[in-house]
Amino acid sequence: MKKILSRIAVALLILTLIAIVTCFYIGEFTYAYLLILVLFFVFAGMGQLYKLKNDEYMYKKLNKSD
Repeated sequence: MKKILSRIAVALLILTLIAIVTCFYIGEFTYAYLLILVLFFVFAGMGQLYKLKNDEYMYKKLNKSD
């Protein structure tokens, strides 16, 4: 399941990059910058999720009773 979702995510990333290049080529700068902003929000959200997961791991590791 994880492998399928990662392939879908990579495909969507490639399509978004192609759409950004196409928008710049045809002169639709507003749409291109909007797509760049969407990519920024997606990557920022992913970073926050990974940070939260790491903080949870560190909390469990530090408070583990042997």
